[in-house]
Amino acid sequence: MAGAYRQAVQKPAGLPAGLVMTARAKGAKIMDGAAIIGGGPVGLGLAVLLAQQGWTVRVFERRRGISAHSRAIGLHPPAQQVLARAGLAAQLAEQGTAIRRGVGISNGRQIAELDFSSLPGPYPYVLALPEHQTMTLLRDRLRELDPQALAEGHEFHGIEGQSRESIRFTVAGPGGVQTREASWLIGADGVQSSVRAELGAGFRGRQLPDRYLMGDFPESTGWSQTAALFIESQGIVESFPLPQGLRRWVARLGRGQSVDTDLPTLIRARTGHRVDAQACTMRSSFATANRRATSMVQGRAVLLGDAAHQISPIGGQGMCLGLIGAAQLAELLASGAGPEDGQLQQFQARQLKAARQAGLKAHLNMALGRPVAPWLLPARNLLFSAAAGNRTVRDTVARSFTMT
Repeated sequence: MAGAYRQAVQKPAGLPAGLVMTARAKGAKIMDGAAIIGGGPVGLGLAVLLAQQGWTVRVFERRRGISAHSRAIGLHPPAQQVLARAGLAAQLAEQGTAIRRGVGISNGRQIAELDFSSLPGPYPYVLALPEHQTMTLLRDRLRELDPQALAEGHEFHGIEGQSRESIRFTVAGPGGVQTREASWLIGADGVQSSVRAELGAGFRGRQLPDRYLMGDFPESTGWSQTAALFIESQGIVESFPLPQGLRRWVARLGRGQSVDTDLPTLIRARTGHRVDAQACTMRSSFATANRRATSMVQGRAVLLGDAAHQISPIGGQGMCLGLIGAAQLAELLASGAGPEDGQLQQFQARQLKAARQAGLKAHLNMALGRPVAPWLLPARNLLFSAAAGNRTVRDTVARSFTMT
């Protein structure tokens, strides 16, 4: 869309591929230190971290309000550390549910256990907190720092051009289309990123065959703060405690099952547990994919979070990886890093490598939860039990699962 706006001039040698240089408008003023497209947890997290350091930030979010529909619920220890740096440690402790233990169950028998108490650092647990609550905390914190920072109902239109000091872009809001200027433009606008499309960056990878149903129901298991993985021949069922007396159930769809499958019936058939279908507070389905942007950094435009890498939700790595990236980018920008000094290219390399590793772990997690022939299940369970019985293996798995 914004290609029509560009005023292309000859690009000086040595600038990143795809960077369009324009002369700054005469007398132009940089309106924002950082303009962030996308008001999800990653974009808001970056905004808070920069605003705490005195930056003028603007977050442009297409939607208004926060949807109560939450896919992401797990905050791994590194994500908790980032949010603590954003001033939210007390609120997280008050509102979240700490998952300190996980068990593997098959045919009604426990076959494995993970204890997170040995994890290094101040957060030896996974914190369960629905994404909409995390976003509410981040919005409130950003509002404390700068009441004008969040602009809802504003949609990114395109990039007009870049200079060595700034980038000009257009957004459409209630008052029409406006051209703005910032030192940095951050695309944190999700898998269908308009910023990534505008930059012409590819998004390589593939759709995966794994599909899941999920729903939130009142707690009925008696497991308190324990997560449970039911490893059955028809496919895995995962169960996680949530705040406010709820529990998230996630079931891998088996052969011949569609997204219209009744989730409570599926849960009972595979696990033996009954959930109250009438008290379900959220039901959804999701597919899985593994993709990465071919480039995260072009001049003064940077991609972040799902705009840069799409990871399967299984394992809960996506939001954590995005928040880690937000913290690293905030440090770089606050230190005065520029588009040509190499630091951002190193940041890109680290992030894409981490995304590749997270994608491999997610793929392994899904493979272990896929349907298998009933006669193979005992052998797989023996393998899980043997691995879980080795403390070194158990601690390694716990650290890998929690990204520590």
